[in-house]
Amino acid sequence: MTQSRRGFALIAVLWVITALTAAVGLGLATTRLGQRITLNRVALARGRWAAEACLAIAAARWTQGKLWDTTTVDLGRETRCVWRVEDPTAGLNVNTADAEPLERLFSVVGSRLSVDSVVRARPFESLDQVGDSGLLPFLSIDGPGTVNLSAAPRQVLLALPGMSPEAVDRLLGRRTLGRSYPSLDALAADLSPSGRASLLARYADLARSTTLGAPQLVVTAQGWVEGQLPRATIEVVVVPLPERLAVVRRRM
Repeated sequence: MTQSRRGFALIAVLWVITALTAAVGLGLATTRLGQRITLNRVALARGRWAAEACLAIAAARWTQGKLWDTTTVDLGRETRCVWRVEDPTAGLNVNTADAEPLERLFSVVGSRLSVDSVVRARPFESLDQVGDSGLLPFLSIDGPGTVNLSAAPRQVLLALPGMSPEAVDRLLGRRTLGRSYPSLDALAADLSPSGRASLLARYADLARSTTLGAPQLVVTAQGWVEGQLPRATIEVVVVPLPERLAVVRRRM
């Protein structure tokens, strides 16, 4: 009987030790998790500060004519930031474009998507929702809906009304020289009689749907602490004015 009691007591002691060990281990794990969460929050806060700093630097660079100088900026104490600039009017706005240019773009790119199904599914909040990754470099969901003839790729230019292959070649050729056309009339005057006739036949539609400069830009800034995660990202849609970048929309 005494041996049974001793055995029971030993088992009880072992269970108590096991429970205490588990409790201590759980406590240490919880402490480490709490420390990691705190460190992540601190890193994220510093990253957001760095991203905000990069947006301010980008705005200053705009006034200096150096917005496209997007090298990584060292802000000190292992905090860094970088930004990138995109022209949303370099692509066809999938939320606002007419069916005709969309259909022509799908044909040029070789997409099997139905234009009718895309039009019915609008508006899209993300380009990934369109359903064809091959179209993504040529589409946009930002901007006023016009296409920047000075920035759009060949595939987008060919999708526009009145734009013959000759007109597209002229635009791209002048772009490589850094001398964009100042107007549609200047482009038309530089074309052959047949190319000019094609452009003038759709002149009103082309003028309504295009621009020769960027009416809006998307600036995406990212900030981080070297060797730590997460990184903070801030995206702003801006209107480029001569003296400043006017923010019209902001996304974290």
